[in-house]
Amino acid sequence: MDKALRKNYIALLCICVVTVVAGNDEEFFLRGNKYYEQKDYDNALQSYVMMSKKGRTVLYNMGNACFHKGDYADALVYWSRAEVGATPQEYHLIARNKEHVFAIMNKQVDQSIQHKIMKLLHDVVPYVSLFFLQLFFLICWYMLLFVARRKQMKLKKTVLSCLCVLIVASGVVLRVCYTHQCTQSGIVVKKEAQLFAAPNKGFQALCPVTYADNVTVKEMREGWYKIGYADMIGWVEADVVQII
Repeated sequence: MDKALRKNYIALLCICVVTVVAGNDEEFFLRGNKYYEQKDYDNALQSYVMMSKKGRTVLYNMGNACFHKGDYADALVYWSRAEVGATPQEYHLIARNKEHVFAIMNKQVDQSIQHKIMKLLHDVVPYVSLFFLQLFFLICWYMLLFVARRKQMKLKKTVLSCLCVLIVASGVVLRVCYTHQCTQSGIVVKKEAQLFAAPNKGFQALCPVTYADNVTVKEMREGWYKIGYADMIGWVEADVVQII
């Protein structure tokens, strides 16, 4: 009986905690929206930060508040976080905001064909089911082997060519998906930062790290991040980079 009462008490306590947290989040959200409408972006951002759970709308609003404050790197961070699970319309809107920031900062965007193809793949990845993509890849391989073993078949070469194209295309998208899931990205949020050869300021400074640039976070240590940047790998202080 004591155990049953204890379980009921714990369950009731959890419900009360969740209810309080949800109520607080709603209050902070409404307060943040009110400050935002009044163009009080500092208080709006502070209210949003107090929320325990931040959805896409909150993250997007936080990015907008940072943008109006002139904190462009932080705006890019919050907008990038808002992309997770975003609808195509939301994703397109965030992309336009980012392009606007890059234009304001006079940051050059890579316009090469390779970069455009990779960007297209990364744009598609959030809406692709990894399970069904793997299944589709295996089915294409099975069909390729099946058709290849058939001795008499109309348009055999055409079918084989189409299957090969599908296998290569799905394989490339799979690779991008795996890379996207296994890679932590970040944005430089501190100006006049340096990339060091080791996690210590006493070591050689490899190069400056440009404000609002994207980096790949490879390792974390206390107070330091190991990153890939400008075809180099080095260390920066943890407050230099915000992980997306």
